[in-house]
Amino acid sequence: MAGIGFELRKILKEDRLLSLAKVYGYSAILSSGPWVISIIAILVVGFINLANYGADSEVYKFQVVITYAIALASSLIITGIIQLPFTRYVADLIFSNKEDEVLPSYFGAILLAWILGLPFIIPFYAWMFEGQSLVFIIGVIATFLVLCAVWISSILAASLKYYNAVVWSYFVSYSLIIFISIYTGDTIEKLIYIFFTGNAFLLVILMTLIIKSYNTSIFLKIDFFLAKNFYWSLAFAGLFYNLGAWIDKIIFWYNPSTGYAVIGKLHASVVYDIPIFLAYLSILPGMAIFFFRLEADFAEKYDLYYNAVRRGGALKTIKTYRNEMINVIRHSIHEIIIIQSIVDITLFLSAPHVFKLLNIPQLYLGLLYILTIGAMLQLAFVSVLAILYYLDRKLVAMWLSIAFFVLNTGLTLLSIKLGPAMFGYGYAVSLLLVFTASLIVIRNEMDRLNYETFMLQ
Repeated sequence: MAGIGFELRKILKEDRLLSLAKVYGYSAILSSGPWVISIIAILVVGFINLANYGADSEVYKFQVVITYAIALASSLIITGIIQLPFTRYVADLIFSNKEDEVLPSYFGAILLAWILGLPFIIPFYAWMFEGQSLVFIIGVIATFLVLCAVWISSILAASLKYYNAVVWSYFVSYSLIIFISIYTGDTIEKLIYIFFTGNAFLLVILMTLIIKSYNTSIFLKIDFFLAKNFYWSLAFAGLFYNLGAWIDKIIFWYNPSTGYAVIGKLHASVVYDIPIFLAYLSILPGMAIFFFRLEADFAEKYDLYYNAVRRGGALKTIKTYRNEMINVIRHSIHEIIIIQSIVDITLFLSAPHVFKLLNIPQLYLGLLYILTIGAMLQLAFVSVLAILYYLDRKLVAMWLSIAFFVLNTGLTLLSIKLGPAMFGYGYAVSLLLVFTASLIVIRNEMDRLNYETFMLQ
């Protein structure tokens, strides 16, 4: 994805007052994609719907259904397994000058996501929503499928030179969802179909931009899923990282002391859901910095280093580029932590007023604080994982992701057992441990980079 970094650097060269804000604004949206934007949209829909329909509104049920759809389609089951192997396969194609195979592989990834997802999601939703109407169940299944395709499309769309159009496609699509829901969103079925329509519109735009970017004479290929091409370590890394990111929410949803049934067998946790959402929202500035530093600064130094290696550059030059990569890593992590610390302090100071506005007991302020720190650590952990993927350290990234899942599961269960005062500590402590371990790993990898590049290939 270094190409988007090049495009963003061109904005900085314009040397205008708003160039930096523009770059980080684009970076925030491209890195967050439909995840944060969709959550914000359904929250806005919720406020509008409550204002229009009051106590009769079914918007909270809608929000819970969509949250589960995002978790299932965008993270746990399908793209959690496909996303990283597909990204790596596309990168291999581009490196091998086989860009004509990117588009059919993209269509193949979407087809595989639907083929793998349907046998699971149909019986799952039929069981979860037993007693609900067929129209409702068809709507949530359709929403699941379109979210799978949107998430895969976002992988390619974030790397396109048409980044301006990609950003506007997100804005227009979710504005459409909000606008239509104002006038017709009086039932949960209508709200679900409105959300589906908006995301289907987004998918069409992203597909159009992707088709415009890649030429091909073949419609469909699934070669990346064949045994010789499929990166299983990346598949497991993606799966367990996403499981780790969601497992604390699932535990809080289904623990009798913290969760309750909302619709069918879907549960939510009023104690945990709003604080964790605010915590995730707080890391948007850090995500923008991470995206830009990785795709612009680190990618540039990475290319210089490996180009020098491939072309027989002098050892002194290779060592210089390696040191520049290390400096970028240090500077990026340092900048993320500094910026996020400023954002977190601001959130801590304003949190009592936000909780009062949302009618959340002040008792749970401590939970917000620890979750916000945990979200910052998660962003830092993701930054190190991304660098490990760049360096092709797939196995160690996989084991770090598995460790995150195991630690977050065990420590979250323990925190609930210890009582409300410890809520959120399982999530934060698990990330502190894996982030610390990832720093040790990346330091060792960079120290041994020259040796492993020349001696172990």
